[in-house]
Amino acid sequence: MTQLQENFLNELKSNPKFTTAEYAVIYNKHIQIAIQDEEKNGADEHRAKAMGNYYTVAVLSNFIANENKLSRIIAAKERL
Repeated sequence: MTQLQENFLNELKSNPKFTTAEYAVIYNKHIQIAIQDEEKNGADEHRAKAMGNYYTVAVLSNFIANENKLSRIIAAKERL
């Protein structure tokens, strides 16, 4: 697990009572961090976005066991 993924997981674990909207904000924040990191390491915009999404959704889907809740979080993130 990369340091960015570990930071994301730690933030998810920081409060067991986050709302769907709060999870979406955290998820979006960490996607942006991951994209910036990928770009800093030389990835083009398309690859940076793909990898940023991949890294964060992998952590989120392993943390949120309920698929319905996971879908709501992802949908809420899209509305941000």
